[in-house]
Order: sequence, then C-alpha cells, then structure tokens
Amino acid sequence: MLNEERKADQILLNACCPGWMRTDMAGPNAPKSPDEGAETLVYLVLLAPEADGPHGQFVSEKAVQTW
Repeated sequence: MLNEERKADQILLNACCPGWMRTDMAGPNAPKSPDEGAETLVYLVLLAPEADGPHGQFVSEKAVQTW
C-alpha cells in the first residue's frame, strides 16, 4: 500500500533486529551492549529524507539480511 497509494509520502517500512544484548531479560553473557544493539535502529531512523531504501526489508547490523 505504501508503494502504490502513498509513494509521495516517502515512508520506508522495515523490520529490524538489535541482536542479542546484555539486558535483564537476555542476561550478562550477550555480546552486545544496549547501545550497540540500538545502532541499526538509529541507522534506519536517521536515513536521509530523500532515501528510497531500504524498504520492505529485514535489517540487522545496519545491512539488509535475507530470511
């Protein structure tokens, strides 16, 4: 729908994964800090307004992943 009906709105929709992070839920053995886990989310949020991708993708480690 975003591509067909709202292309002019320039909305990019993706799924992202922060990975395994050291939190109360994941435990102390996880390899990433919460700050490191947030990098992909921040990368997506700060994409240039004129960016046309990624869109409709799964993103982890600041890269599109196949799944």
